[in-house]
Amino acid sequence: YMNHRLNTRTTGAYSFQNAFFYLQWDDDDAVYELDDPVAANLVTMRKTRRRSKLHPHKQRSKYICRPELTVEAGNHFVWEFEPGHNTLNVPADAAILHHYRICEFGGDDCIKTASVVDKTAYRYKDVLATAVGAQYDRLKTRCDLAELRLPQARVFNKLMSLLNAGQR
Repeated sequence: YMNHRLNTRTTGAYSFQNAFFYLQWDDDDAVYELDDPVAANLVTMRKTRRRSKLHPHKQRSKYICRPELTVEAGNHFVWEFEPGHNTLNVPADAAILHHYRICEFGGDDCIKTASVVDKTAYRYKDVLATAVGAQYDRLKTRCDLAELRLPQARVFNKLMSLLNAGQR
């Protein structure tokens, strides 16, 4: 995307808008259909609901910088670059940062905000589950990790599936 549409010669950092996937929102029903316990336990597969509104650049955004062009780095943006360099604000239709977290400021008020289901992470399900599974297996004995299990199916999901099947 960047190489084809933009001149990045003066780019010292790439800024990405942040999308919050709050952990208090319900798990995606699709995890109950997965046969792979690694994939079914990945937060990126379970939590697909995110806040509709993205945080603007410089507010909760994250960036990738070219350190040789950076004078002073902050948490959400580069404060100062070498002369002649700047930040490229990556458009949201090219990429956003997925941030999986609990509500800010305690409580559960954040889940009352407008939200959308975003299953972009499902594109990477197989490669991600394979990589995580390999590391989990490598560390299982050394770290005394429990065997991963498939999530328990929700009674509601089963009832809805039966009702929908009966309507066909």
